[in-house]
Order: sequence, then C-alpha cells, then structure tokens
Amino acid sequence: MSILDNDGLYFLPVGGADEIGMNMYVYACNGKFIVVDCGYTFLNDDYPGTDLAFAYTDLLENYADRIEGLFITHAHEDHFGAIAHVWPKLKCPVYAMDFTLGLIRGRLDEFHLEESVPLIAVNDRKLVETETFSVEFVPMVHSVPETCALYIRTPFGKVFHATDWRFDDGETAILQADFAALERIGQEGVDLLAGDSTNIMVDKPQFSEKDVRESLLRLVPLYKNGLVATCFASNLVRLESLVLAAYEAGRTPVLVGRTLIKNMKVARECGYFKDMPPVYDIKDARDIPSDQALYICTGSQGNYRSALSSIVKGEHKDVKLAKGDAIIFSSKIIPGNEEKIERMQENLMDQGVDVIREEEFLVHTSGHGNRADLKRLYALLKPKILMPVHGDKRFIREHQRYGYSLGIGQVETARNGDLFRLRDGHLEFVEAVPVEIMAVDRRRVLPLNAQVFKNRKRIAYNCSVFISVVFDAEWKLLDLQISSIDILDEPAFSELAAGIKADMEAQIPEEVVKFNYNENQISDYIKSRIRRKIFNATEIKPVVFYHLIRTRTPGCAPTR
Repeated sequence: MSILDNDGLYFLPVGGADEIGMNMYVYACNGKFIVVDCGYTFLNDDYPGTDLAFAYTDLLENYADRIEGLFITHAHEDHFGAIAHVWPKLKCPVYAMDFTLGLIRGRLDEFHLEESVPLIAVNDRKLVETETFSVEFVPMVHSVPETCALYIRTPFGKVFHATDWRFDDGETAILQADFAALERIGQEGVDLLAGDSTNIMVDKPQFSEKDVRESLLRLVPLYKNGLVATCFASNLVRLESLVLAAYEAGRTPVLVGRTLIKNMKVARECGYFKDMPPVYDIKDARDIPSDQALYICTGSQGNYRSALSSIVKGEHKDVKLAKGDAIIFSSKIIPGNEEKIERMQENLMDQGVDVIREEEFLVHTSGHGNRADLKRLYALLKPKILMPVHGDKRFIREHQRYGYSLGIGQVETARNGDLFRLRDGHLEFVEAVPVEIMAVDRRRVLPLNAQVFKNRKRIAYNCSVFISVVFDAEWKLLDLQISSIDILDEPAFSELAAGIKADMEAQIPEEVVKFNYNENQISDYIKSRIRRKIFNATEIKPVVFYHLIRTRTPGCAPTR
C-alpha cells in the first residue's frame, strides 16, 4: 500500500475532511504512523436510537504495530469522544494536555480501559519525539482550555495541523495563544497547513469571551422566574461567566448533567476555578426555589439523552419549566443539528418559555476563527500548501478560494479516505482508502449501514405489525394473533385485526395443503397476505415481525 512507502509524508483524513465532527487524521512517514484526534459526530433523526458516530479504517487495525502515537488536540467530543471504541484497535500511547487527559480518563473509565491506555501529559515540554515524527503542541485559543495546534516535523516536510482555534484579543487566563511559538514556526517553515474552515463565511469582527461575560452579567438579572442556561460542557470560560452572572442576579448556580459535573471536577483538578464562588450539584440543590436558581445544563445540540432534552420534555425529576420561565442557549448550533434544535426551541416557546438565542442577544461567541483570523495566521506561518478541513463542502470550497486569494501557492481539498503525499514541496493525491462510519448504539458499535438502523427507519416511517401463528404437528392451525402498536389507535386496530384473523383462519388450511406443508411458503403467504390486507385498509405498508410455532406431538408429523 502506498502509505507504507518511504518516498514522502502521507496525509489521510479518516474523518473531518469535509464535515464538522468525527475528526481523525493519519500522518505516515517511512512506514510509521501517527493519528491526530479520534472524535464523534452527531447523527440526525435518520438513525433512530443513536445519535453518535465515528470514522474508522481497517488500515489502522491492520498496521497497529506501526502507530507511534495518538495525539489529541483538545477536549471536545468531536476530537476525543471515540477513543474508548478505537484505542483497543490501536494500542498506542495517547498524548494530550492535562485537561484533555482528565476528560479522556473519565471516558475510558466508563469502558474499564483507564488502566490499559498509556496516557502521557505534554503540558510541560509540549514536544513529543517519536522514532519518526517530532510533534509540538502549540497553544491556541478556542472554547475549551488547553487547545493546541500541532506542528509536525518529518524528513519530507513540516505540517501545521490546526482544526479548532481563533484569535481572541480579550484572552482570559484559561484561553491563551502562544504567539511567540507561531512566529518561530513561521520562520522555521510550514510546508502544509491543515486548517479549520468552520467560520470561513464570517467576514465580520467576532466578540470576545470577555464581551459575552459582560453581556451575561447584564442579561441574567433581568429575568425573575425560573431560568435555565445551556452551553457546551467543556466551555469552562462560558461556565464561569454563567456562574458569575448567577451571583450577580442573586441566584444560586446549579449544575445539571453528568458530563458538566465531571468536567467541573476535572477543571478543578487541573487548577482552574480557584477563585470562582461556590457551584452546586443538582443533588444538593433540590430545595432551592426555581426563581432563585440558575440551572446550567448540557444538551445544547439537542441530543435526546441529554439533561436539556429531559427538561424540555418535562421528564427531568428536579428541573421543571413553566410558562414565564426562560432558557438561554449560550452555544452555537453545530451544522447538521439545526432541525433538532429548532424543534426543541419551538417546543419551549409553545410552553410559554422565553428562548434566548445568540441571534437576538450576545450570549455566545464562536471558538473558531473568522476570515480575518485565518488571514492573520497565514501571514504568520506563510504555508506553502493549504488543506482546508473541518467544514462542510460549501465551506471547504470557499476556504480553497480564500486561500488562493491570499497568495497560497497550492490549495487542495479532500474527502474522508483521500490519501495525499507531500514530497519536494508538492502535495498530490495518491488513492482512495476505504473508510467506514461506525454508529454508537448504546454500548454496541455497528456500521452506519447496518440492517438494524434500516429496520428502525422503516418502522419509524411504515409502522409495524406482529404476527404469531401456532400449528400442531400435523399443520393444523391452532391460533393466529395479529397486533401492532402504531398502525391504528385502539379499538380501531382490534376491529381490523379481528376481521383479518377471521379471513386468514378460513384460508390458511387450504393454503397449507396447496403448499404441500412447506414451512417457508406457508410463512411467506401468511406474512404477505396480512400485510396486503392492512395496506388495503390503511394505505400503510408495515414492517412485519413474524413468529411461527409448531407443537411436536410424537408420531404426528405431516406427510410431505
């Protein structure tokens, strides 16, 4: 395979090339690999029962002995969330900053892997030397602390890998970039830059996190009834701002959601929030009246198992919303989640809840660089080649055009699985490598095209019918039951099923003889006939679940 050749530096986006989410990138040199990030993406409603997926290629499993390390750039789920699923195939050291490692440990612990995975912190030196690669962690500003770009040195070229970052002139103690390192790297040289495309369409100035904090400090005291705020669980600066705003309004900040509570614990272990006033777990704040609390919860992207989802549906045991209450969406909608979140917000408004969004109020700012930020970074680094990633296809194409407009000599675009080779200052496409999308179905991992997801979708759109039929050993019909939970309301379906049952009981004995007691033919006849009768009555073509039972009375087997 080309990626094993010793004639260049190979770059393979497994996930994240033309999308936001599911980030995983492979670099190969002299037959050795490193992997950058290993994240989830959110799925839409086309996949009932699951909302997370990740990218994978058998290449990693087949050549696991050649992988020198997994490098995680920052503590967002779309960059580290799939580690517990993928690492058992890789079995390599994992390198990251302290805060990121803290969240990784929590995830691995859920899968009983914490003791197995070699986790190596890079906070002090920020430089990892493997047999083949030199990888430098370069601090950047993002919406989560200790976010880094990677400066990757190889005999065939130098790469700057920067998928999530921005410049923020209002930097806080938690969010800081290393401009000295950026200037030094620009002088040393960058052959290839794999860069963030998330905000390539944004051509206006972006607010800083300090601006958002000041806005929340003014906004929260205006609301007098129940108040909920949702944000990304890893956005520590935003979390701190909401806590301070709660105290400014005379409210008690209460954390709702397992991930948020875990992240707060990890943050404190890493030395953050030393001067922040007390924050309470929902378990310890159940007696606080809702108009005296600010509930801070997870689920800003509408994922159905989140704390926010249960609150909106009225299913949360501790947090209830009523008419006149308000909820602050202090987060951006990840592309692909628009429909889910819009439905959630409309549901809230139908309940009489005031929905506060970034479109109307300054309650959020992006952690991704706009066009001005990109221009500033490229001026610092002077990359010879640009590979736009981390954006949908429209964004990638615009980033390509923008790169050329800035004078970058070569700008290439890729799809997941496209293998490129960097050699002699030029990047060229080599071949397409098979990549598979894996869905996380509770604790199972299945291919996204698995039959189980197809069946769920069919059931969701076409309803279902359950048929149980009992014969004795001589193929005499003893019982026939037809049921459904979604075709018609009772008693309408009971009436329909009774009529179908009577017709079938009259027809089946004759058909059994006609099919010469062939079980497959008998079963196909019963299933198709009942399905057709239901369609004729309802115009619904249900998914059929069929169960045949035969008694086994000795000496009574039918003659075939």
